[in-house]
Amino acid sequence: MTRLSLSWLALMSTAVLIVLVFSHPLAAETAVAETAAITPETTPVTIITVDSGTDPDDHQSRTCLTHTPCTLRRAIVQARNLSASERPVLIQFNIPATPEEGYNATYEFWKLNIFNTTQTTIFRRLNGDIIIDGSTQPGGREDGPKIVLFGPGLGMKDGLVVGDVAGHNNNVIRGLGFQNLRTHIFLNTDHNIIEDNWFGLNDAGTAPLLRGDNPPSGSGDAGIAFTAGSTGGGADHNIIRNNHFLGLSGVAMAVRGTHNQIIDNYIGTRADGTVTQKQTDPSLICTPVDWLGGSGISVADRYNVIDGNIFAGIRIAVSQWSLQADTMRITGRDHTIRNNLIGLDGAANEIGVCGRGIYLSDGPKDLLIEDNQIVEPELSAISLNGIMYDANTLRRNIIVKTGDWPQVDGNPEPEDAIQVGPGLPAAFQNFQPARVTLIDELTVQGTAGINSPCPNCVIELFLDDDDGVVEALASLAVVTADAQGNWTATLSQPLAEGYGIRTTSTTAQYNTIPNMHAGTTTGLSVLYTILPDDYQVYLPLLVRN
Repeated sequence: MTRLSLSWLALMSTAVLIVLVFSHPLAAETAVAETAAITPETTPVTIITVDSGTDPDDHQSRTCLTHTPCTLRRAIVQARNLSASERPVLIQFNIPATPEEGYNATYEFWKLNIFNTTQTTIFRRLNGDIIIDGSTQPGGREDGPKIVLFGPGLGMKDGLVVGDVAGHNNNVIRGLGFQNLRTHIFLNTDHNIIEDNWFGLNDAGTAPLLRGDNPPSGSGDAGIAFTAGSTGGGADHNIIRNNHFLGLSGVAMAVRGTHNQIIDNYIGTRADGTVTQKQTDPSLICTPVDWLGGSGISVADRYNVIDGNIFAGIRIAVSQWSLQADTMRITGRDHTIRNNLIGLDGAANEIGVCGRGIYLSDGPKDLLIEDNQIVEPELSAISLNGIMYDANTLRRNIIVKTGDWPQVDGNPEPEDAIQVGPGLPAAFQNFQPARVTLIDELTVQGTAGINSPCPNCVIELFLDDDDGVVEALASLAVVTADAQGNWTATLSQPLAEGYGIRTTSTTAQYNTIPNMHAGTTTGLSVLYTILPDDYQVYLPLLVRN
């Protein structure tokens, strides 16, 4: 049994453990605007059937009406030429199961070797209301994409471009595999759906397919790259769900634009959601011989929702002494980051990630970070940064770390469960979370932190053990202080020996933390423990100068 399970089982019932590890509960409250519903018309007016897995040329004007066989390239050109009354158009597949047509009998899929075109992208751009659905191919496997696009290799060759200019919306990319490309999909427009695809996985879905068999090149530079546009003209109101990303050297997804939903994707795992080749020797974890899960995601602009995704084994091929990629790098404002598993694979195995878990960069504002589980990050679980940092709420995030938090060369502060970086406003760095003044069986009482009045603040209590490593093993209670900052919480059961409580405080009004707005959550407090005859604070209180 894992250390995480042991520490929770010592204090919580099996039913509670199952909820914490395996479920993705919806948020109890939402501090940011939700993503608008995306309802592209998916009932096709026109259907084009691709009947060949070949790609004999890179002509930009040939269609399935003018030339045979009907290849994917020609189908896309034909779809682009349709009038508005002939859309939406479905590009479906019915390719013979023969080696000449790219059929792989071992894994029961069709690999389309794409012509090494002189263009930077392998196909013409999708100009709206085009559905490419690999799952329409009869026969073939049911546990992975039946149609795999195999690009030209290490050159400057990118995959599909979804949306040519503004207004080319309502495209759907479903059931495809992408291999041997630089950026696999560019997403330029609105109300598109990208679902049930593989990005960078090998034929079997068991490992990354490296470009040129070169680890630093990864399986490509990026999986999906969004066009920016927080003030309009970007990629907005898109759904990216149930995709698998593995081995990308840049980012699995560069999420920009507004009101996009990134839901239930797997980043860094095999196609079955697991990581089976992860090093277990502590001296080899996150070294060049460890699992090459690739990079995480970046999120910018506004109102994006990152919900229910699994990130495990995140590592890129850089020097052992170089800083590894963040699992999530969040900038901008008004995003919701919730219900994500970081460092746990789809079977709840503790895999870890090699960089930071959630890095809040460049002073983001009005974020809601809730109900995430971050297990065995090599660097900070949640890192807070930026002089403009403000009004970011952290709630019910679980953090598990076996070893000590390291200190990165050149950084004045060590990594931490919730890292309060030196680039933050000084008032925030010096503000102390709530103090615990009494632990009596199920009753916990406290007040505001030293020299940190916190009227009506929301206080969250976290479980931690006394091993000296700062963690947040479970959220025990969330209560609201009175106008004087005093509060009382009730535990579901008494603390076990060797365990204590850490707190965070979230402000309820402007200027509780000078010049910062309501909804700003502090870092974690010191550990408050109770011994048989002596209540004590386990760690010294540190106030930054």
